[in-house]
Amino acid sequence: MAQLKYLPAGIRLHIKEIFYKLNDNLDEYYYFHFEDIPTGLKAEKLLKNENIKSIPVPNEIFKECGVAILVKDKNRIKSILDKNNIKYEIWIKEKKFKKIEGNIEPKSCQL
Repeated sequence: MAQLKYLPAGIRLHIKEIFYKLNDNLDEYYYFHFEDIPTGLKAEKLLKNENIKSIPVPNEIFKECGVAILVKDKNRIKSILDKNNIKYEIWIKEKKFKKIEGNIEPKSCQL
């Protein structure tokens, strides 16, 4: 369970995920995964004008909590994140999730 201060963000991300799943095919996106919740929320705020989708990290990527940013154009997002020294991994979903770039050390969300 994540720290309580991140609970509102987690609820918001889960609601957005439900909406996206009803209206879009999320398998067509690149999934950016971050080392912890604060970094994911920082990336979400930084990229808010870049046509992104933000959801909780799928369990297949990281079994604990976190923020995933979904995009169709990974190169533009990579450039912005790199300029801001934000570390990430990029995953795609074929039949199952597969990491295609990056190597972070995700931090536990446990209290």
